[in-house]
Amino acid sequence: MIHPLWLCARQTTHRREEARSWAASQLTAALRRWHPGQGFGFGPAPDGTGPGREPGLQGTEMWLAIIWLLADVLGLADVLGYRPRGVHRPEPAPSPQSPA
Repeated sequence: MIHPLWLCARQTTHRREEARSWAASQLTAALRRWHPGQGFGFGPAPDGTGPGREPGLQGTEMWLAIIWLLADVLGLADVLGYRPRGVHRPEPAPSPQSPA
């Protein structure tokens, strides 16, 4: 939910304070999911498939990207000391170059 909100916030100030309030509550909730020394779990897998709730690289990478987007809506992303890269980067992927 944060990525579309983040994109909108870059284009308009409409309902900015509401978005900031929501982002702050979501950031607080996300930070509570951290497992010291282990990272973040990806998410629930009630049927036993997928990465599940155990902390690992996939969940940590995803949640750190979400945390960055939430912090950026709040104007706090710079204090985090990182910017998402790869599939989680906030900017669009570069276009493939035309063959020479």
